[in-house]
Amino acid sequence: MIGPQGDRPTIPVLIGPFSGPVHGVSVINNALAALLRERGVAFGILDLSPGRWRRGVLYHLTRASRTARAGLLMLAASFGAPRRRYLMSLDGGSGLAYNIALALIARTTGQAVTFYHHSSRYVLSDSSAIRFLLRISPGAPHVFCSRKMAELFWQRYGDRGSTMIINNAAWIAPPAAPAPGAQAKTGKIRLGFLGALTADKGVGRAIETLRTLLGRGMAAELTLAGAPVETSDRALLDRAGDEFGPALVRRGVLSGSSKRDFLLGLDYLLFPSLYAHETQSLVVPEALAAGVPVIAIDHRFVGEILGDGGLLISPQGSFAEQAADWIAAGQDVHDERRIAARRRFEAERQQASGQLDRLIGWSLGGTG
Repeated sequence: MIGPQGDRPTIPVLIGPFSGPVHGVSVINNALAALLRERGVAFGILDLSPGRWRRGVLYHLTRASRTARAGLLMLAASFGAPRRRYLMSLDGGSGLAYNIALALIARTTGQAVTFYHHSSRYVLSDSSAIRFLLRISPGAPHVFCSRKMAELFWQRYGDRGSTMIINNAAWIAPPAAPAPGAQAKTGKIRLGFLGALTADKGVGRAIETLRTLLGRGMAAELTLAGAPVETSDRALLDRAGDEFGPALVRRGVLSGSSKRDFLLGLDYLLFPSLYAHETQSLVVPEALAAGVPVIAIDHRFVGEILGDGGLLISPQGSFAEQAADWIAAGQDVHDERRIAARRRFEAERQQASGQLDRLIGWSLGGTG
């Protein structure tokens, strides 16, 4: 593949987590790799995955060894052809040290790098690591999922750099649009929660929503798709299982057709996340793509992608009570809510197509 700056070939190299554990960043990285493959672009991968959720000695040894290997490969690439252009996913916490090490190698060897931001933590509070990264990478392009996120980032850290906005609908392969009323009727309101079953992701608030609906005499069930991380999460799930019996279903981690079928079988997806690194989430556009209205906390930049595809609840409000009110009020207009959810996804996805073309253009030698 020839870049537009001349007849020297340019190879994109993706840096970040690709293998376990599965989370939003690894999903996006693998989706970008699949897109490049689909378009016939030769590319490389430098996988920095830690291989586990729990942080500890093995976690950091794995990350450090993979970073060292990536650095050596970047140094070797600087002496030969074809040219490389690196697209690096940034960590939101202490892992920025690994990003900085690789950015220093790119800077000292004169290789181009762009940074893909997946965390809002350093956008909403100051980070000396990010300031240092910007100093050693002047002129590097930056990718954000949200315009508001980009604006807040540049307001905090100074002069605006080259910026690309790629909303998270870009990374979702939509299922066929469900026909209104096509889902099998069970006589129950089918709620779903998809993601890590943790307190900050809101699994407790999802369970409280089920409790509220049942307390009002409404037939409902909640299916949890994901895995707990901490002992306290497991204890919460065990207590809820004893309390609700068959009204609470645990499915484990889902992917591929299992995830699609799970979403298509829901009436509402609950997204009550207050996760510190949250940006737009991938779960929200996945649900919208399946025509499932989303009830979410208005946290970070989720509202930008949800729009009129569901309900946004203030972080200061009672999620369970307001969600139950909205569900109860929408019994006769649920098909219309499904249509609005799918239309919202399609609009976001259409906007994202041009954004992806720009990113791939940069990776092949363009200006971004």
